[in-house]
Amino acid sequence: PKKKKAVAKKGTKAKAKPAKAPTKKKAAPRKKAAKASPTKEEKMWGSGKKKKSAGSSSEAGAGDAAARTALFNKYVNAEEDPFSMDMEGIAALCDDIDLDPTADVRAMVLMWKLGASAKPGEISSSEWNKGCESLGLSSVDDFKRLLPGLDTGFLDPSDFRKFYKFVFQFSREGTNKTIEKDMVVALLQLVLAGRNNVHLNSFCEFLESSGDENNRISLDSWSSFLDFSMQTSESCEEYDMDEGAWPVLIDEY
Repeated sequence: PKKKKAVAKKGTKAKAKPAKAPTKKKAAPRKKAAKASPTKEEKMWGSGKKKKSAGSSSEAGAGDAAARTALFNKYVNAEEDPFSMDMEGIAALCDDIDLDPTADVRAMVLMWKLGASAKPGEISSSEWNKGCESLGLSSVDDFKRLLPGLDTGFLDPSDFRKFYKFVFQFSREGTNKTIEKDMVVALLQLVLAGRNNVHLNSFCEFLESSGDENNRISLDSWSSFLDFSMQTSESCEEYDMDEGAWPVLIDEY
């Protein structure tokens, strides 16, 4: 049953409730100043985010190192030398990253940037690990992302000269100090393609038609041709056989 509202009896006045004493209003709490959002630069360097513990970063580094080693072992002939990747292994790597080592100079640029220098036609495990760490590579996808930056057009003249010398040294066989002229022709056409070298075609034709005396080319002749082609016009008007200290091969050309 609904409760009946209490009503005052007839003839009596309802007692007034005593008035409450006025109370002071409490001051509203001060709002804390909003923190400034981190800038793009701070976000990039990790400011504004929780810092990773030393353990987590070291674990990530260890993971990258393990991935690099596993990738290296994939292309190594363990029965012959487990600590060195030979040309067959390098060719297999190039195939996986959609690079043709016989027609794309970027394969040579990759080996140069990785620091393959101990032996011709090989890259050691230590060179691989150091180079991959420097370039931030630990997977096939990482290598693929690197490809656009391997174009020789990005090399300044000084770096290109170093790379040009590397190509000769890396292409030697065993302990040989010279390279067969047919290989030199192929390398010149690979490395100097698209660089507007006015002597490239005629010099390659000269080598192909020359006799056994020019059957093998030295590093000095290889390097001198680059200098000669950069200093001399197509007509060779500036060339002075008596004054210059060019190799005999350049004089004959």
